[in-house]
Amino acid sequence: MDIGLESLIDPHSSKTLTRQLEEGIRARIASGCWSPGDVLPSRKTFAEQLGISEFVVRTAFTRLAADHVITLKPGRRCVVRSIPQMDAAGRSVLDVNIEPWYSFGPSVSLFECANFLHEKGCRVRSLALCGGTRDRPYLAPLKDALGEHPDLVIVRSSFSRMPTALQLVSESGCHFVTVGMTPKRSRLSRHVGSVRYDYTAAISALIADCRLAGVRRVAQLDFGQDAYCDASGALAEAGIHVERITCSIAGPHDLDAIVRNSYDRMARFLALHPMPDLFLFTDDFLALGAYEAFRLRNILVPRSVRVVSFANSKSGLLPFGDTAHIAFDPFQDGREIARCALEWFRTGTFGIYTPCCSYHRGASFPVP
Repeated sequence: MDIGLESLIDPHSSKTLTRQLEEGIRARIASGCWSPGDVLPSRKTFAEQLGISEFVVRTAFTRLAADHVITLKPGRRCVVRSIPQMDAAGRSVLDVNIEPWYSFGPSVSLFECANFLHEKGCRVRSLALCGGTRDRPYLAPLKDALGEHPDLVIVRSSFSRMPTALQLVSESGCHFVTVGMTPKRSRLSRHVGSVRYDYTAAISALIADCRLAGVRRVAQLDFGQDAYCDASGALAEAGIHVERITCSIAGPHDLDAIVRNSYDRMARFLALHPMPDLFLFTDDFLALGAYEAFRLRNILVPRSVRVVSFANSKSGLLPFGDTAHIAFDPFQDGREIARCALEWFRTGTFGIYTPCCSYHRGASFPVP
């Protein structure tokens, strides 16, 4: 039976088949083509009409079920859920940033998100958990804010202490969404969505340039397990040796301390190791400390060595005209996260948003 599913997949699209199918089903439900209570075609029907594997269909169904768009019934039936209509005006949002410092990128994203939601009539409280004291642990402000029972909590962090905060939010009974580079924690109750920074394409482009330029050895300066943009695994798979230089950020740190620590680690590395083919700095403040180490050791940068930095594209801290970089835009991220929150208030689903990081070669990375 032909039920016109072919339009859900575009063979020329750069999106994955799973993403296309997921978005296509969402669009059909939103347009009224499939109404609450309708049973979707079987996985086999989707696979046969679209010329794709049942695994792709099953993955798309699983994602839709996790976002409460459909319900998976016994016998492999998928039923469109009844979506409650909610007015965003008057709704309360708690936007929590769990990072050891309140740097430019997260602060701008918080502001843009709050500003956009305010314009739509939401009540927004932005909270930055930048460290604590013996008398008042860093999670204490979050506990106080959760006591007000916000309608939605946005939890932002790429750091290892996020699980503790998520458990606290989950136990509060509030709906919440996670934003960061951490794994999606969909098993926690009241989890309505996840935004994850996607730098896969940017890393792939960087590796392609490394191959063209004959890069064989890379030094990556990062925050260890809390690294923003860890390319070491992908580089190693490409046959490129990676040496990680870890700058610990345990405990509360200010931005000057990060620069000083990165300078110390880089100066020690330069004194004990030969110069690599490429330096990858996973944060712009780490890069500032590294550049100071270069300067004091009279090493020309970026002419004498290839340099790539992961940074906020609007920070203005790095000479992006010269420095190759993998960048994200906190202005756009903040607005898009707000739109996803509004979509949840409107339809009961969080929507889809994966902020992408772009790779820019820069004059510091000449290739043949």
